Formats: sequence, C-alpha cells, structure tokens
Amino acid sequence: MYATGTMLRQSAALAADIEGLTGPVASRVGEALATVPGEALRRVVLVGSGDSHHAGRAAQLAFLRLTGLPCEALGTQQFLDYGMLGPAGPHAATLVVAVSASGSSPRLVTTVRRARAHGFPTLAVTGRAGSSLGEAAGREVAAALGLTERSPGIRTYQASLLALLLLAVRLGGVRHALPGGGPAAEDALVAEIAATADAVRATADAADGPCRELAARLTEAGRTWAPLVFAGTGPAGGTAMYAAAKVVEAAGLPAYAQDLEEYWHIERFADPADAPLVVLAPPGLGHPRAVELAAAATGRGRRVIAVTGPDDTALTGTAWHTVPVTGTAREEWSPLAGHVFAGLLGARLADRLDRTPFSGGGPD
Repeated sequence: MYATGTMLRQSAALAADIEGLTGPVASRVGEALATVPGEALRRVVLVGSGDSHHAGRAAQLAFLRLTGLPCEALGTQQFLDYGMLGPAGPHAATLVVAVSASGSSPRLVTTVRRARAHGFPTLAVTGRAGSSLGEAAGREVAAALGLTERSPGIRTYQASLLALLLLAVRLGGVRHALPGGGPAAEDALVAEIAATADAVRATADAADGPCRELAARLTEAGRTWAPLVFAGTGPAGGTAMYAAAKVVEAAGLPAYAQDLEEYWHIERFADPADAPLVVLAPPGLGHPRAVELAAAATGRGRRVIAVTGPDDTALTGTAWHTVPVTGTAREEWSPLAGHVFAGLLGARLADRLDRTPFSGGGPD
C-alpha cells in the first residue's frame, strides 16, 4: 500500500543515496561507455517517460556543457514515432540513452530495439542490473537502490538523474571536452557531484517545515488551490515537471510545469488573478528572468512561491511563500538539490487532504 510516510522517508534518504551511489555508478558508466565511439558522436538523445523524461530534461544542460554535443530529451513515444527521422546519415553518430528506473517499460524496450536495429548506439540507465531494457540496449548503467517499498518515484528519480550526470561527465572525458581536460578534471567533477550530498541533506532538513506550511496555506479555508503551476527553465524546467508530477501522484491535485517565458505569454492571463505560481529559481542562466517574472506576477496579484536559496532576497523579499534550496557547485548539478522539495510538498498536501498516493483519477 502506498503511504505518504514512505515519501517522507525516501526524501530523508536522498543525501545518503548520493554518497553511496556516486562511486559505483561512475565505474559502471565508464564500463558502459567503453564500447561507444565517443569521439565520433554528433548528438545525444535522452529518452524516457514520466520521471525518467523529467530526469533527462534536468540533465540536458550537463550534456550540452560537458560533452560539447547537442542533446535532446524526448518522451518515449515522441522518439519512437519521430526521433529516428532525419536526413540520410550515419545513425552511429547519435547516442540514444534510454532511462527507466524499473528497466522494464515495454514501450521503451520496443523503442530501444528499433533504434538499435537502425544502427544507433544505445545505452540503458536503469535501477536494476540485468533488466530487459539493459538487454535490449546492449549497454546498461544500473543505479540500483534495492528498494522494496512502494512510492511515487523519489529515490529512483534521483538515482536516474545522478547516473545521467555521471554519464555526461564521463562522455565529456572520452571526448576530451571537459574544462581543464584530462582525468584530473573528470575526477574533480565526479567529486563535485558526490559533494552535492551536503546540499541535498541541508535542503531536506530546511524544506520540510516550509513545505508543510505551504500545504496548509494552499488548502486553507476549505479551498484547495488547483491547478498548481510550476515554472522553471533550463535544468529547473525538468525539476518543475518532476515537482508537478509528485503533486499529482501524491495528492491527486491538478498540477503542471511551464517554461518561465511561456508562462508570461499564456498563464498570466488565467483566472483567478491571485492563483499561486511556484517559481523555481536556482542560480544560473535562468535566474535573472525568474526574478523578473516573479516580481511581475506578484505585481499582478499572484501568490508567488519561490523555490530558491534562502539568501536570494531578490525573490524571497516579495514572495508569498519561500521553500529554501541549498545551492550546488555549478548549475549542472542544481537539480540534485532542487528536486528535494517536490516529494515533501506532495506528501504534505496529501496528508492535508487525507489522501494516499496514486488514489486520484478513478479506478485503473
């Protein structure tokens, strides 16, 4: 049976997962890439559904910056129907990375088999070694947690994201594209990723209280604010998608993600004028626009919820509510700390509404 207590326990275990997984998964990444013609690659495509797709979106910047390659994050069906179209050329120049925590998604297995048959090098990122997806891909990076409890994806999401970030680092090393170059640069980046455990732990400790308070404010006076809009861009765009998913899965409330600029072009005109807007604003290229949009939305009467560093007074000073997130060494790693609040908020909203995860939406 699903329970919000499991979500809270999993959120508390995230930092320890990074500490325990980084080294072993980095080794598996190296083994998996040993037979990939890294220097001949011209594109990377990250394929998955649900949380796996959200992890791809959150990791996209790391591939762009660290490998020097164009990187797309596509949903499973989108890639299956359209991702293999294009001008005649060497399919071997595109690395297809299929992401599935279970390693058994039938649609994704079909997708990988078809991509491999067309000559694409394929690699699976899974949560279980020896999975059907790994067998279909021929190469597998297993970020195995040994989970036995049922929960909306929290630890599994982070494990997939961690594996993708480590994959970007190693692929950058293979292609001699890392800043500074050489094995030392690769080791330093892996060490940075491992060190994000401190930011994840600090965020989990600091964010639960504000998430509990936010759940109360969003459900006060018998009025539940829905849908909830999560706005972010760059890596935070993937985190926004993941956060909306946790609210839907845990509490059954309508929620969705939107790009910062697209929100301003569309949803700012939606009623009611005082509806909440969750703005994800980690440090990085997207932060200035997040600050501008939050101020403009507040000026229009929106209840802006800032998910950002506690010292980010440009946002916290005017926000209706703030959920603190501890910063990381670089923007590429920011989704590791940025996603922590999502499971906490989903669980606290479900508790307020006396709901259990995956109980919404009617019978299967």
